[in-house]
Amino acid sequence: MNLTVLISIILVYFAIMSGLAYYGYKQTQTEADYLLAGRNVHPVVMSLSYGATFISTSSLIGFGGVASQYGFSLLWLAFLNIVLGIFVAFAVLGTRIRKLSADLNAYTFSSFLGKRYDSTSITVFSGAMIFLFMPAYTSIVLIGGGRFLQETLGIDFNIALLVLAIIVGFYVFSGVG
Repeated sequence: MNLTVLISIILVYFAIMSGLAYYGYKQTQTEADYLLAGRNVHPVVMSLSYGATFISTSSLIGFGGVASQYGFSLLWLAFLNIVLGIFVAFAVLGTRIRKLSADLNAYTFSSFLGKRYDSTSITVFSGAMIFLFMPAYTSIVLIGGGRFLQETLGIDFNIALLVLAIIVGFYVFSGVG
């Protein structure tokens, strides 16, 4: 595939994703709409979203790196984690957690735990853990995305990382994504 076709595909992808993000932005009226899509997302879509989130750059690079160090049989761990993790999360726990979070009127994981156990300390602690550790996770994903752009487009890693940061920054600051 030549570079022009690849760039065209990427631009079409970004245009479609931006259009969908803008449509979602216009449909958002309440906090529940923003955080939970109004609690109207089909379970299959939620499963796919969870799977796409879990099978991200960090897990692909992380499992791949560890497997290259300790042997490729370790990739069974990734496979079982994906298949069983997603199955258990949605088939066993998902329905109960969805109902309980709706009953508690909880929109975030931290508020769910705090309301479930009637503890402000749990809410603060879980929120603090997310606040502290999310940047590390995000940096891994950005590095993976930068490496992908570097290898795919044949550009310098720092340039690729800067392009990715600008795109992510635009989405975050515009409120569209």
